[in-house]
Amino acid sequence: MLGDVTLTLGEAFGVALTGLTVVFLALISLLIAIMIISKVVGGIQGKQEPNQSAAPVKAAPQKKVVDNSMDPALLAAIIGAISMEERSRVESFRIVSINEKK
Repeated sequence: MLGDVTLTLGEAFGVALTGLTVVFLALISLLIAIMIISKVVGGIQGKQEPNQSAAPVKAAPQKKVVDNSMDPALLAAIIGAISMEERSRVESFRIVSINEKK
């Protein structure tokens, strides 16, 4: 029966080390798979949108304007969404105005 098996300290250490090795190798393989898939999907999306200009985007001047009429968490969410959609850094664009559409 399985419950009657006793392991020595060395065998127990070997089993634990084998388990940790398997887990970390699986995590590394998942990381590599995610990187490959993201590059393939990014390449496919890049080919589907030929209307984007190839010129580099100039960084906006570092001028800080604080608008207290909007919730800072909402503003951060909007900036993050634009950055993800445009696939660019936050420093590469400037939001001039935000108008709510009803």
